[in-house]
Amino acid sequence: MESLFQEGKFNIPTIRFNKSGILSIEGRSIPEHPLKFYQPLTDWLVSFLSTSPEKVLLKVHLDYLNTHSTECMLVLFKKLDEYFIATKKDIAIIWIFDEGDEDMESLGEDLKTFVSLPFSIEEEK
Repeated sequence: MESLFQEGKFNIPTIRFNKSGILSIEGRSIPEHPLKFYQPLTDWLVSFLSTSPEKVLLKVHLDYLNTHSTECMLVLFKKLDEYFIATKKDIAIIWIFDEGDEDMESLGEDLKTFVSLPFSIEEEK
């Protein structure tokens, strides 16, 4: 299984999905076609989870994401959560927001309610 890397641009985040289990999404997520952008990430994650990894850490640090991106992000979170529930392995999400960004902090709090896996929310200073 190959790692997945995609350089970010103004409207799409940088993606680093490493086969070691460290996954990151950073930047801004307002792609023109969110489903088209996020589907390869979902496919990669499903394929990766089928290899039964012992540990997966997803770090998300976005300064903005639109509604459709939020829905796509939730699909990724739920895939991780289903794996966590089925295996009880070391699976976690870290939601990182910029200092003072109450909107992104609040969004992290909201998204956390949809999953049962460990989900921490951290302010980057």
